[in-house]
Amino acid sequence: MKKHHSTILFYVVIFFFFVIQVYPVVWLFIASLKPTGELNTAPFAFPKQLTLASYLKVLRDGKIGQYMINSVKVTVISIILIVFLGSTAAFAISKFIFKISKKVYSFFTLGIMIPVQITLIPLFIFYSRMNILNTGFSIILPQVGFALPLSVMMFVSFYSFIPNELLEAAIIDGCSPYKIFFRIVFPLGANTVITVASMYFILIWNDFIFANTFISDNSAKTVAVGLRDYVGAFGNIDWGSTFAAISISILPPLIIYFVLNNKVTAGMTLGATKG
Repeated sequence: MKKHHSTILFYVVIFFFFVIQVYPVVWLFIASLKPTGELNTAPFAFPKQLTLASYLKVLRDGKIGQYMINSVKVTVISIILIVFLGSTAAFAISKFIFKISKKVYSFFTLGIMIPVQITLIPLFIFYSRMNILNTGFSIILPQVGFALPLSVMMFVSFYSFIPNELLEAAIIDGCSPYKIFFRIVFPLGANTVITVASMYFILIWNDFIFANTFISDNSAKTVAVGLRDYVGAFGNIDWGSTFAAISISILPPLIIYFVLNNKVTAGMTLGATKG
């Protein structure tokens, strides 16, 4: 009987946290479909009528589309670099025998302890001197740099469970290290690759710190920074357009999460440790 009560309490707590997590997203989409008058008078009430006026207004101004294209470019290029550099560095660290392999691995792991905020001013000065402010590269470089420590750790953890005998047999058959990596090791780490890619897709897509610091030109803004355009003079906010723009901007991360949810779970529980 006591176990039964504990099970009920467990599911009640889980349901409570589920509601806390889901309610803001559901409310956001509902609010974006409300007429402006209802948002001002009854923002939390269920809408009396639904309208796409806010979405049409946001799409007509053309800004959100450009911001999302910029975000896609930055996110995709960053993820490709993170996965490629993280997987190859981890392969060298875990499978190549050299004296300073542990020190190199420690060098990467130390990067996790560096706060992002303390690098903003030095990076801004460096970018200003190199004349690369207001470019996608100014966001991609720090994203990749700060993502590598954790991605290397995840790939090293996975590669440690690949038996060396498998690689030795491939070498005896005439495979070069490059062929071993791209034809054997990398395909085995599919779950880890998807885990790293999906995790950093969400983080990079929603990044505000780097984009807000290094981007001021409207043509180079990402969606996280571009949402501020809906704040008017004296802090006046067009809530309908704001909610519609936010709803559009969070669709890619939501789609990525729901489509790859099983792969991400497998990568966290199995793929990141034993493939």
